[in-house]
Amino acid sequence: MNEVEKNIWKWIYEYVEINNEFYDYKFPPCPYAKSARLNGLVDVVAYTKGRPYQFITSQIDNLITHKMYSIRIMAFPLRMRWYFHLHILLNRLNKSLVTQDLYVQYGKTDDYFIVIVNKLSDVLDGHRALSKTDYYKNWSKDHYKAVVERRETLHRKNQ
Repeated sequence: MNEVEKNIWKWIYEYVEINNEFYDYKFPPCPYAKSARLNGLVDVVAYTKGRPYQFITSQIDNLITHKMYSIRIMAFPLRMRWYFHLHILLNRLNKSLVTQDLYVQYGKTDDYFIVIVNKLSDVLDGHRALSKTDYYKNWSKDHYKAVVERRETLHRKNQ
């Protein structure tokens, strides 16, 4: 495991799985992350060289072919968050992945731009459960629309 992958695992343990101030310490940023990790469903890979989009598609192909994980986190240098064309390509990629029960989202840690591929049915089930709690209480309407509604719309269109 290289240093970037170690840093992402550390971020998962110390941030993603820990109850967060934003949620009044009732929830972690991803309430299902710890369970997924403990069940061996999470994989972390670090980009090292080449064309980022090709790296992403090859990692997704590997995820589909081997079916070992439900979540793959790909870590890139933080500067890549500004690669506007990459965001467009990822959003386009979702149109085909939704039919394969996968969904791509992207974001950042303090040190990395990350691309996360999740099993869509797990994410949708998690959303339904969380919508019965106050998990989304502090989310802005824009954030909820960008994350939840966009995913739901894409899923409905491709059923």
